[in-house]
Amino acid sequence: MKVELIAIDLDDTLLRNDLTISESNKRALAKAQKAGIRVILASGRNFHSMRDYAAELGLVGPGDYMICSNGAEIVHSGSGRLLEQRRLEPEFCREVAAAIEERGYPWQIYEEGMIHVSEPNPWALEDSRLTGQPTILLEGKEEFFSGGLIKFVVPGIPERLELLIPQLRALFGERAVVITSKPYFLEVLPPGADKGSALSRLAKMLDLGLEGAMAIGDAMNDLGMLRVAAFACAPANANAEIRAAARYISTKTNDEDAVADLVERIAFTA
Repeated sequence: MKVELIAIDLDDTLLRNDLTISESNKRALAKAQKAGIRVILASGRNFHSMRDYAAELGLVGPGDYMICSNGAEIVHSGSGRLLEQRRLEPEFCREVAAAIEERGYPWQIYEEGMIHVSEPNPWALEDSRLTGQPTILLEGKEEFFSGGLIKFVVPGIPERLELLIPQLRALFGERAVVITSKPYFLEVLPPGADKGSALSRLAKMLDLGLEGAMAIGDAMNDLGMLRVAAFACAPANANAEIRAAARYISTKTNDEDAVADLVERIAFTA
């Protein structure tokens, strides 16, 4: 089966450590598009921090879509029009915030291109650096909770977050997806909001089968899409569990054009 669709994570996969896309990666993806292969950006980021990358890659046509917010949103890349959005219910948002605070952690939410933080913390500033979204101290959280939320992010020391993950999974059960997007970011998302589920739904919308899907990612929030895509790929810098799930692993890191390497080796020879 030939590759018909390529879903690509941004941070630490397509993006170099300086947050840019290399010319080699751009050429490989342009070649894929010219060959009729759909290219879909799939990130934990929201539309506001993904749209410039989509524009840079020319992924703003009428048939171009992105998987945003770890699968909570499927968005038209050019206009920002939502095809699908999943949100945490208002009452559950209150429960999530209380559970996080009771365990001594801050939390942050994302609305209208801004990062709203429950309390100042260094990880929120890093998030602002990565995504280009301003960080502001949250005021009037009930205003946000009343409409439901796409996700909560809990920043913290990776070793402490690893201990928090099973606690929140046990507490929330099937009412939420609890994953890490970076070692220092734990995310609480609506049910069905993971990149694998979103990729499955988007492929169906586009009348494409996952047997022709290629997915490239490096972190735990990419695991879902690597599991559903026939061509599961990872850069050399991916974590151990992602490398174990990948069918193909590049010898190159995100800083060494791993995406170009994988696209050239897999998409045009499969």
